[in-house]
Amino acid sequence: MARGPVTHRDRLLKGAMEIELISVGWIMTEAILAAIAAYRAGSLSLSAFSVDSSIELLSGMMLVVRLYVEIQSGEEMAAGHKVERWTSGVISLCLFTLAAYISYRSGQLLHVREGSAMTLLGLVTAAASSVVTPWLAWQKLRYGRLLHSPSLIGDAMCGFTCASMSWTLLLGLGLNSLFHWWWVDVVAAVGILYFILQEAWESWHSFQSGEPHVHDHNHFHRH
Repeated sequence: MARGPVTHRDRLLKGAMEIELISVGWIMTEAILAAIAAYRAGSLSLSAFSVDSSIELLSGMMLVVRLYVEIQSGEEMAAGHKVERWTSGVISLCLFTLAAYISYRSGQLLHVREGSAMTLLGLVTAAASSVVTPWLAWQKLRYGRLLHSPSLIGDAMCGFTCASMSWTLLLGLGLNSLFHWWWVDVVAAVGILYFILQEAWESWHSFQSGEPHVHDHNHFHRH
């Protein structure tokens, strides 16, 4: 079937797709580097960060498919579309599983009073993520607003959460490197746990209600 002339929305969808593809590539790199650093250092917070990046990667890939379907079909997806709702449901279950893992491992490390070594790779990965991830999230939020897409706005919120996690992780790794405080890794992991649980509950709410996944990050939505 022949497509009509290229519309403003078509151009926006193409731009959003490009940002999502860049994001998927970055998140994949971030997850791999964090996993290597976590293995070398035995770091709980780095391990949690890597797993969370993997979950975010899954979310990004599903959103690429969602954008591709809309581009090809020309049918605008509403907030309650089943693809968006089931995506939120799957991600929420993954995040709750991650939260349980962090809680269990944090308890173990506190019991044995065990810390982790510092690696340059982990520090560089966290630092890069603290800059790149919020930029990508802002781009997704901008396109999400212009396209009136709850799923794209929700993915942006995942990005802002990941950025918050990278800042928490960077602080924990830096303090551990400077002062060799064995408990810093656990504290950083618990800080990350807060963001993971917030994201998990919002994803579950979107799955159940079909409402936009926008968090309580009201300051991100002010013009």
